[in-house]
Amino acid sequence: MAKVDQAAPKKDEPVGVPNHSKKIESQVLEKVGRPPRLHRVEVCRHHDGNYRVNIWVEPVADSALSIGVHILSSYYLKVSDTGEILRSNPPLTKLRLSA
Repeated sequence: MAKVDQAAPKKDEPVGVPNHSKKIESQVLEKVGRPPRLHRVEVCRHHDGNYRVNIWVEPVADSALSIGVHILSSYYLKVSDTGEILRSNPPLTKLRLSA
């Protein structure tokens, strides 16, 4: 019988727990809007379907006080087993964005 190699799970990835990061990211951006200087959306899984999402943006290029990328908005989410957002704190509402 041939031995089948299986990839070992990563230490930060619990066995049998699906990763819904991309699905959560798309849902958040759909609900709050896409900032014009979006750098990245950081989705961090915690425990029992809880996630934290940070929306990072780049600084305004013509600003006299130029700082590095910073968090524009942050949310704590409760997510279903299928990756659907059930609750958000604060609520996911459209961001007031300036270009």
